[in-house]
Amino acid sequence: MGEHRNMKKGIFLASLGIVFGEMSLFLGHTYSGIAIHIINLQILTLAIIFGRFSSYSKNVFQSLILLLLLRIVNIAMPQFFTTTLLWYSLIYGVMFLPIYIIINNQNMTLEDLGLNSRRLHLYLPAALLIGTAAALVERRIIDPIPLIDSMNISGLLMLTIVMFIFVGAVEELIFRSILQTRLEKVLGLKPAILLSGILFGIMHSNYGIVNEIIFASVFGIILGYIFQKTRSFPFILIIHGYANILLFGLIPILST
Repeated sequence: MGEHRNMKKGIFLASLGIVFGEMSLFLGHTYSGIAIHIINLQILTLAIIFGRFSSYSKNVFQSLILLLLLRIVNIAMPQFFTTTLLWYSLIYGVMFLPIYIIINNQNMTLEDLGLNSRRLHLYLPAALLIGTAAALVERRIIDPIPLIDSMNISGLLMLTIVMFIFVGAVEELIFRSILQTRLEKVLGLKPAILLSGILFGIMHSNYGIVNEIIFASVFGIILGYIFQKTRSFPFILIIHGYANILLFGLIPILST
């Protein structure tokens, strides 16, 4: 019982450290936020190497490191491209290697990750409906500038590739396939959904909008619930990717 309590305490403190870093960014203190995240990264790394934690806890710590790496790369990466879409692909593209390393290190299977096509023909209509609803709600919160100039085929194709293969795939692999499944083994099913969803929302603090953090947290919890019930990565990827295509492409262009 005491060991289990220590596992939960360690995960709570690690998550709290990430929240502190994100709140600094939310308040506009970029240097403080990045410094806190770098300190968190070092603490988690040392805890994995030297800490007397169970393998389950260390798996969670590795998952949280992915969140920190994504945020640090996001802030620190120079914008080599003038096209924002290419910048997205650069930031998210570098995350595939650490994701692969952690998947391999933790001996995760395709089934663990939810990489299957079971019942996808049934999930597809629901995914498109949920993605549309999410995009319409979020658009009222952040009112984003479109990432493409017009409804041309090349622009839509580039937007689709970036939002599915890079942004959607990386975020869903980190938050649902890896983090949530690791949390389930330590915290249980419902707490795992809640914590991974809240962390997903907190990681949207860069918008500087409280309602966006709340929305993203709820959206993350919904995606987590769907993933837990279906264990279908394609299902949640379609929801996430399609919502982003609408949010950052089709809806802003059509509305203007």
